[in-house]
Amino acid sequence: MPAPRPITIRAVDHVAECVHIHENYVVTFGPDGTSTDLWTLSNDGRALEHFMVMRPPERSRRVAQIVDGQRALVATLKRSSDAPELHIFDLHSGDLMRTLMLYGSPDDVRMSYSSALGLALVSTRVADELPRVLVVDVAGNGWIEGVAHIPPDLRTSTDRLSPHFSAEHITDGGDIICSYVPPLLPDVIDHFTLMRWEGIPQENTLPTACADFPITLEDGDAVSISCCIPFLGGAVGAALLIAACEGAAETVYSCWSVVRAIDIRTLGTLWTAEPIWGTIRHLYHAVDAGVVLVTGMYHTPDNAGKNIPLSIIGALDDQTGVLRRLEHVNRSVQGVSVRLCAASRGAVIIVFVNGEVSITSMDDFLSKGLARNADTQKVVTTRLSQNEGTKVVDVAIASSSVVVATETNLVV
Repeated sequence: MPAPRPITIRAVDHVAECVHIHENYVVTFGPDGTSTDLWTLSNDGRALEHFMVMRPPERSRRVAQIVDGQRALVATLKRSSDAPELHIFDLHSGDLMRTLMLYGSPDDVRMSYSSALGLALVSTRVADELPRVLVVDVAGNGWIEGVAHIPPDLRTSTDRLSPHFSAEHITDGGDIICSYVPPLLPDVIDHFTLMRWEGIPQENTLPTACADFPITLEDGDAVSISCCIPFLGGAVGAALLIAACEGAAETVYSCWSVVRAIDIRTLGTLWTAEPIWGTIRHLYHAVDAGVVLVTGMYHTPDNAGKNIPLSIIGALDDQTGVLRRLEHVNRSVQGVSVRLCAASRGAVIIVFVNGEVSITSMDDFLSKGLARNADTQKVVTTRLSQNEGTKVVDVAIASSSVVVATETNLVV
């Protein structure tokens, strides 16, 4: 059995409901928008120091979308029933520099951002209109620099169920990649489409490249892009890793995910991994180990028909997509749910909702799996706090640290 890796635990007296990390910067949001704070991690990742309080114009629900240390800015998106606003702060003073008024209802996902260009992509939908992707000038003095629309040959009437049209990635060279899933009715969905624009698209700009990807699940009639990350390394060259969740409408149990490596320029498939049952929600490229860590959730019925959630932790060879390790954490066996599982500096990290943590070196994970109790098959864990009532509110992963927000403090 692999031995769990020892960890160093330090707590900071601060209440936050949301945590985001970019390199050595940590952004936290207080309950109900009461505070927005910026922190810095020490070089060894073991200490968290308060850097400043950012000053939004009013309380609101926010999502930390962009932290750009090179351009010294932080951008947060205010969501409300009115027009959404992108607030851009000075990284050094915490002062609000600009407010960009957007429109529609933005997707509740991380914005794709290029620091080299200072541009971000925002997927949005206006009532009674088809969805679109905005190209937003975050670092300069502009506003909406361009808009990507669903190509005319794929468009559907707005009185039907809406198709999904989402921003996936913007390259430092200005290429914009979006995904399209047609509406479920009146036809059954049997594929999704990726498209690339070369440069900033305008009203009538058609994509430079398009590629369709079929649903592989037998009797599958639904698909969604659950996650997408840039992928650089080895023989595959510049690529994207995309996880597509395929399912059947009749049952929650008939669902699997297919991970593909896609060439950014041609949108051709470099490799396709064998399907993994469940929904893959996160992808992490562990470059040194030569693997792509996939994490997510799968639901399976027990003998009585009760729904049993299983957390998925798998590793794919980054050059071929071959599955090298697949582990599950059973909620019924463990007695507690997984809050987040991720890869960080040569280790597989699992944080449970009660504040317990499991850390396994990547080498041990690939060769032996997770460290488990031989009798109970529970994953071996370390507690972040001696308080039995600890509840994890949010978790964020850095290259060598895990920052956990509990109901009373931040734990590093």
